Amino acid sequence: MKLNYVGKPVLRLDAKEKVTGQAVYSVDIDLPGMLHGAVLRSPFAHAEIIDIDGSAARSVAGVRAVVTGKDFPYTFGPMIKDQPFLACGKVRYVGEPVAAVAADTESAAQEAIEKIKVNYRELAAVFDPQEAARKTAPLIHEDLENYSRSPVFTIVPGTNICTSSSYRLGNPDKGFVEADAVFEDEFYVHAVAHTPMETHAAVAQYQSAKGVYVIWSATDGPYRRCKELAQALGIPLNKVRFISTYSGGGFGGKGALVAESLAVVLARFTDGRPVRVHFLREEELTASQTRIAALIKLKTGVKKEGTLIARRAEIFWDNGAYASKAPEVSVRGALSIFGPYRIPNLEIISKLVYTNKEISGAYRGYGTPQTAFACEVQMDIIAEKLGIDPLQIRLKNAFVEGDSYINGQILQNVGVTETLEKAAGGIDWGKPRSKGSGTKARGRGIATIIKGTKTPTESKCVIKMDSDASVTVISSVVEVGAGQKTIMAQIAADAIGVPLEFISIPNADTQHTPYDFGQTSSRTTYHMGNAICAAGLELRKRILHIAGDILKTDPSKLSVSDGKIIEESKGERMALQEVLAKKFGGPGGAIVAEGSYCPSDSHMLNASPGLKSMSSIFWTFATQAVEVEVDTGTGVVKVLEVAAAHDVGRAINPMSCEQQIEGSVVMGVSNALFEEFRLDKGRVMNDTLADYKIATIMDLPKTTPILVESYHAEGPFGAKGVGEPAAAPIGPAISNAIFDALGIRIKELPITPEKVLEALRKKKKE
Repeated sequence: MKLNYVGKPVLRLDAKEKVTGQAVYSVDIDLPGMLHGAVLRSPFAHAEIIDIDGSAARSVAGVRAVVTGKDFPYTFGPMIKDQPFLACGKVRYVGEPVAAVAADTESAAQEAIEKIKVNYRELAAVFDPQEAARKTAPLIHEDLENYSRSPVFTIVPGTNICTSSSYRLGNPDKGFVEADAVFEDEFYVHAVAHTPMETHAAVAQYQSAKGVYVIWSATDGPYRRCKELAQALGIPLNKVRFISTYSGGGFGGKGALVAESLAVVLARFTDGRPVRVHFLREEELTASQTRIAALIKLKTGVKKEGTLIARRAEIFWDNGAYASKAPEVSVRGALSIFGPYRIPNLEIISKLVYTNKEISGAYRGYGTPQTAFACEVQMDIIAEKLGIDPLQIRLKNAFVEGDSYINGQILQNVGVTETLEKAAGGIDWGKPRSKGSGTKARGRGIATIIKGTKTPTESKCVIKMDSDASVTVISSVVEVGAGQKTIMAQIAADAIGVPLEFISIPNADTQHTPYDFGQTSSRTTYHMGNAICAAGLELRKRILHIAGDILKTDPSKLSVSDGKIIEESKGERMALQEVLAKKFGGPGGAIVAEGSYCPSDSHMLNASPGLKSMSSIFWTFATQAVEVEVDTGTGVVKVLEVAAAHDVGRAINPMSCEQQIEGSVVMGVSNALFEEFRLDKGRVMNDTLADYKIATIMDLPKTTPILVESYHAEGPFGAKGVGEPAAAPIGPAISNAIFDALGIRIKELPITPEKVLEALRKKKKE
């Protein structure tokens, strides 16, 4: 099959819409009769609600609804149904929604909010996950054991432990005895905000005659949110409809019910009028969701030549007040603590703990950035103590083709070694370089990671070709900014054999587009790509049969490429439009094909008995090597250069892959050096972008994205995924480079100037 578009850097399908301002985002939805929502939020981290008086709010001109938790006493959550739409009985974090108002104007809604009176009785709060895990800690969820939840998540009743998991392979105790050296370290990775350009926003309408809730939002998983909302309200799935908009940034933060849940509450009480809820930046930073903070205790045993022999990890994840997606992060993300390395003896204990802080949830990398920081900084600690080059110790232990993952799954399409070598080469690893001058010291560092995808999940699509050969790909793929629609169009164009400009992909709408698990876990290119490829090839087959009938020839001798029918030994015979015109004539018509993909039966997932659920249909590997400059007078760290090598399987759109890597590097630098919540008893004190610092264009390093193509045997044209892994290695690589420059270890993120100066003072004193 000739590929005209796969592997090419084509122009994005949504480019013109976005640069001309015609793209519709959640904040752009403006429906007839639409009301504006506002939310009253808790000033306390933990408090009992004695009573709420909304009478004054109801008297404000233009107010159409004032709602409290008693009016809408349901709970939701994708994994544990622990979160009320509006606080019921008590509040569990500063910023929790307590009451909501819908009004004709934003100003009227805000005026009404300010008139609501709430009487609280403050309760003891707990903010540290280790303290919260103790049996003597104040209980945040007294009825934890009674919450509806997925059975895969094990709670500890009577405690704040939301879920606890463990895994053991081999005999770690024996491994530590046999080791020539044992290293024990403690690491901390902080919570960070998603800080999307577009804050959370949603519009909801309740169609009472049908009993249907319609929601317009930028969620990255419309079908999953549809299911979550239906289960929360106890209604059929077909009574909830999600219509997707473009997303102004999400990074995992828009994979949960945030603004959507509040819009739904208000819409239920506004007599069919739609309601829009749009978060202010202050709300985005204090009352949406964050990356999960993690305290990681890591013990590793090695042989003197650097062979890893045993590892034990204990992780305390700081969940915040409600579970959201954190239970799965604490289970799947925790496994990344072992890195892309062969270690025969392993043990992990992972605890997700409720605290009285803002909710945590999915964030780019799904736990991998946290565990990679601990794993990769300790790898450098081991290398330095044993006198081994950091690159060489990684190459010595790295997975290779045919190795077994920790559950016995045979690894295939393993590009980790190549990513290590190419990233290191990208910054001239091992070659002489400037060590800096004056107060400026320079150093190099490297880090590598492994990341799987949630498996098994399903994607479905329908492809319709009209009588003029124009093609509509009907799927629930959401364009979250990474070029998903463009990549799907490239796959469809080559699978069918039509020009890219023939392809149109409308936005997802759960009433009209078929099921897809969602844009999460770097799964879209692989899963939906396979579904579209299957449908496209079926459509191609039908086209060739039609062409064979018209041309009076054997269809097996025909092919279609770029919209032209070609016959063996005869060349081009007819344009596709001409074929369809002869087939359908004046009345018109269409050809339709369906595609579906779920890897549940793939032999590639085979594993040790009872452990198949830990398998991933593909594994991505990423290595980043950096050079930094540290000012010993101020403690300021500047990342000068990054070489980022990523195993993507096959790059459907190389330019898009490179852009994903470059954007992830920016995010990783920002997370590692700048971003930090300043808290006072659970209250976020830096709730504006003037005070919550993120990287700017002045902080960006020279970045060289390097695509490693390992060609996955079952991927669409060999592709895997790239969206999530690229943000994970940068933090540990920076920390390792600082040690190379100054001989100081930073084991806690963010790496602030204050921490650098303190480490220098400590080193000087020692």
